[in-house]
Amino acid sequence: MTVACFPSLPEGETAEVEFLSREGGAVPFRLLVDCGFTGASSFVLPPSAAVLAVAPAPDRETGGALQGRQTRVVVWCRIPLLAFRRPLIAILADVSPLKLPSGVQGLAGLTFLRQFERWGAEHVSNGSWRFFLSGTAVQ
Repeated sequence: MTVACFPSLPEGETAEVEFLSREGGAVPFRLLVDCGFTGASSFVLPPSAAVLAVAPAPDRETGGALQGRQTRVVVWCRIPLLAFRRPLIAILADVSPLKLPSGVQGLAGLTFLRQFERWGAEHVSNGSWRFFLSGTAVQ
């Protein structure tokens, strides 16, 4: 089974996800993995990611780090190593209140993680940690 691995940060786990533009290109985002981010949305992306939207999604009320009614859109995302390519829902919001680590542009939540058969963090031989995704869940 193919496994995609991503380096961990001291602040948490990250995953690299590519979002497909309407013109056919791909825009990579480094996302902080937050399994406590639950609900109908898979990602929180900055408002600049609106150019990646392929369709609107109904706005939703959220609670937690982001509160109130949130703008949501459908985006196509992929992880090439896993041959993963799907449309999922992203919240478009100002991510600055989330105090993300340097180089991280948004969040990937539990709805995204459940697209995979296995996911988690593991200790590697050099003493560091990494996050992994493997397989694609049956829908």
